[in-house]
Amino acid sequence: MKNIFSSIIILLLLVSCETVVTDDITLNGSAPRLIINGGIERNASTPLAEQKIELTSTIGFLDDDVPTPVTDAQVSISDGVTDFSFTHTQNGVYTNADIPATLDTEYTITINWNNETYVGSSLLTEVGGFDNVYSEFEEETLFTDEGYFVKFDATDPVGVENYYYYRVYKNGEIFIVADPGNSLTLVESDQFFDGQQRIGVKPNEEVVFEIGDIAKIEQLSLTEEYYDFLVELFVQTGNQGLSFIGNPPPASIRSNVLNIDTPGNRILGHFYAVDVAEATIEITE
Repeated sequence: MKNIFSSIIILLLLVSCETVVTDDITLNGSAPRLIINGGIERNASTPLAEQKIELTSTIGFLDDDVPTPVTDAQVSISDGVTDFSFTHTQNGVYTNADIPATLDTEYTITINWNNETYVGSSLLTEVGGFDNVYSEFEEETLFTDEGYFVKFDATDPVGVENYYYYRVYKNGEIFIVADPGNSLTLVESDQFFDGQQRIGVKPNEEVVFEIGDIAKIEQLSLTEEYYDFLVELFVQTGNQGLSFIGNPPPASIRSNVLNIDTPGNRILGHFYAVDVAEATIEITE
């Protein structure tokens, strides 16, 4: 489940953004809100055994309680040809081992819960790979600790509008801190480097490695809509001093999944379809 949550809520260069992602909706005292974490992931290097969607619910955004798993929803995802039903396994997690993750395919999710229907779509586009992945030792600075940092070189496709999200794992554990600075590092637009090769990119400067550690990095392709969502998510959670791991996303971030029966009863979170490039190295001198 770490991959699911870190991708969705989980998740930059300075970029001009025109998409409106906030409104003045208030959750406290309202009816339970559905929260979605997850989507479709294509990983050519390490294919997923199954696709997962996590559903929880909450009553008030400022409530301290952990969101309640939703176990009685009906979940299906269509690739435009076939509808694939997802089965609840445990703790609000719905899975399907048969749905293919295919490039240039728009996936549409339909969720029926509490006599209401939610629908959202996302297009899966190809992500560029890494030219090189390596580690470098850096001395302590005002902003980072001393140690080894994983870096990569990569060439951005020419003439294609790309949006990226980076995951960094240390010995199998993903590290993401609720920090507004992550809206400028973990998520990127190629607005300023279209078609260029980038050298020595540090995908997460908050993860410090030691010799012998195993580092894995993933580069995900995003839709512009998911990019906007993650930027706003990192900014809001960081400014509020909240950890978004285990908490619902801020209510003001607009989801791409709509309630078609009661539009005012909005879902929280984002449904995504992403392509994943990954590389793993051992930290050495």
